[in-house]
Amino acid sequence: MIVSVFGASGRTGHAFIASASDAGISLRLHYRAKPSEQVPTSSTVVVGSLNDPTAVREVLRGANATVVLFGPHHDARIPFCAAATKTIIGAMHTQSQQRLLVVTGAMTGGMPSNVSLFMRFMRKIVQRSAHEGMVEDRNEQERLVRDSMLTGWTLIKPPRLTDDPATEAVDMGPDLSVGMRSRISRASLAASLVREIQAPRFAQQAVYAANR
Repeated sequence: MIVSVFGASGRTGHAFIASASDAGISLRLHYRAKPSEQVPTSSTVVVGSLNDPTAVREVLRGANATVVLFGPHHDARIPFCAAATKTIIGAMHTQSQQRLLVVTGAMTGGMPSNVSLFMRFMRKIVQRSAHEGMVEDRNEQERLVRDSMLTGWTLIKPPRLTDDPATEAVDMGPDLSVGMRSRISRASLAASLVREIQAPRFAQQAVYAANR
C-alpha cells in the first residue's frame, strides 16, 4: 500500500510516518523545504509548494490513499489550508484517486449536538483571537472536502492533541461526545488513521476521535 502525506513535517505528521511505516505502508511525503529529519527508507520525499499542481501530483502518484495533516500554527497570519486542499482534491480527480483523509479539529465547521457547550464557547474565543480569515479558512477546507465528489473522503476532528504515547483506547465516530476533557495523543490519532486506511469504516463522514 502507498499513502501520500501532506503535512509530513509537523508533530502529527511525524507520528503518522512512524505508525504507517511500522504497518509496512510505503509513503510519499510532501515537504515545502528539504526535510532536516531522517525519513524511512521506504518513503519518497517530494519538495515543492502546496500551490504547485505539478508537485502535488507527484506526491499523489500511485497512491492508494492520501492523508492531509497540515494546519496553521497558533500565531499564523496567512490562510492556506483551503487553497492547498482544493489543489490536492483537483489533482486526485485528474489521477482517478478517491481515498482522502483530512485532519481538522472538533471546533472546525459545524458544531453538532455531540460537541459540548464548553467547546462551543471556546470556538467563540478562538474566533475573536485568531488573525483575520484563519477560522474561515479551516471551515472552508472542510466544506471543500465534503463537496469534493470523492467517494472516499473522511474528515477526522480531534478535540485536543497531546504528545502522550499511543494507546489502543480510542473512540472514533460521527456521534462521539467531545468536551472540555476530551483529547487524543498524536500517536493514537496516527494509529487510528492507519487503521482507517487499512479497513475503511467512515467513508464520506466527519468523525471525532478521542482517547478514553
